Amino acid sequence: MPLLEKNLQEIRNYVLEMCRLVVEMVRSAVAAFERRDPELAEKVIERDRRVDELDVLIDRLCLETIALKHPVASDLRFVVSTLDMIRDLERLGDQAVNIAERVPRLLSLPAIYTCPVDLSEMARKALRMLEEVINAFVARDAERAREIKTWDDEVDRYKKVVIERIVDCMEKKPEIVRAGVEYIIVAQNLERVADLATNIAEEIVYIVEGKLVKHEEVLPEGPRERKRPELFELLEKHARLVVECTERLPLAVEAYFEGDQDRLREISEDIIAIEREADRLKQNIRGHLPYGIITPVDKFELFLFLKEQDAVADAAEDILKWLTFKEVEVPERLFGKILRLVEENVKTAEYLVPLLEKSRLYLERGDERSREDAKEIVRTIRQREHENDLLATEIRREVFRLDTECLRVYFLLELLDYIGEISGRAENAADLMRAMIAKI
Repeated sequence: MPLLEKNLQEIRNYVLEMCRLVVEMVRSAVAAFERRDPELAEKVIERDRRVDELDVLIDRLCLETIALKHPVASDLRFVVSTLDMIRDLERLGDQAVNIAERVPRLLSLPAIYTCPVDLSEMARKALRMLEEVINAFVARDAERAREIKTWDDEVDRYKKVVIERIVDCMEKKPEIVRAGVEYIIVAQNLERVADLATNIAEEIVYIVEGKLVKHEEVLPEGPRERKRPELFELLEKHARLVVECTERLPLAVEAYFEGDQDRLREISEDIIAIEREADRLKQNIRGHLPYGIITPVDKFELFLFLKEQDAVADAAEDILKWLTFKEVEVPERLFGKILRLVEENVKTAEYLVPLLEKSRLYLERGDERSREDAKEIVRTIRQREHENDLLATEIRREVFRLDTECLRVYFLLELLDYIGEISGRAENAADLMRAMIAKI
């Protein structure tokens, strides 16, 4: 076998391994979501590391083949298209991980079974697109790839209907808002699975026929453009105001437990003033979204992200309001733990600023390093939120052991919940941002 053909066959074998792995990850992620199976979800997340390894390996093999073996005609098309295809496959792995990561979160949230929301048909259609496009790649079937490409509109329609129903249900039942956000993220991930399958279908046609099918149709909205920096700069400014709100909270909580009402009032006024400024900026950002901005991310997703980010500042204000309802004394050891919980939640929210900075760099420049940095920040936020939950649980146990009146116990337990909202909302925002950058 000629050396070039040997190289090409090695690339094909690794691409097929990556294809099979990604299909299995998406299939398992959907099954884990439908069955609420955290163990299966964790297996999906663990497989993502192998996808990343294959991405790097195939990329290196393709570049070496181009540089050293000088392929031409269909061989060159195959190698060049493979570089694009593995990018889509790696992002398909990200979609599977995003879906899988919803499972443990949904287990801790109120069910939305009373809402007329069913993702199963959308999931089946998106999964079938992925499975069939991989079969078309193996068979080098350009006509089948063209047919699969037409299925994407159906998945888009599913997404529109599903999100409309979820939003309608969220408006009627505020208690399921957080669960509703998780469902919306899954719907977006499934739509992106179909989009990426469509990309692969286009690559198959190019490999087999040398035709760029993405240019066979005239797109009504014109070519996609990189996001104007102004909007993300406003989001970053909003994040800094949100963080500034939360960074003053430890001082406020400290003043409260020390009985220094004057200092508490002064700090509270500062926090509320900053929160009001963040609210005004939020309205300004929302005013930017509808007016014809061409963005590489969905405007509705941006709105959801902004809503969750702003909710971090709202949580700070809620804590201050709660502290005005009752004065309580606690043992010094318990006070220290509550103060530490506040500080750790605040540190979690602080990661929103670098997350936006890295995401903006990726969206503006296509900088893959920034994308990976953003994904790592999301993982850090998730890990910190989990650790904060564990600390809050430890403090709750200590509160229940207090020999004190029921009203004081209730007050402290509610305070812990309000504090936990800071990192909880930060995690929601981070998950939404990861879903957005995974789509580009």
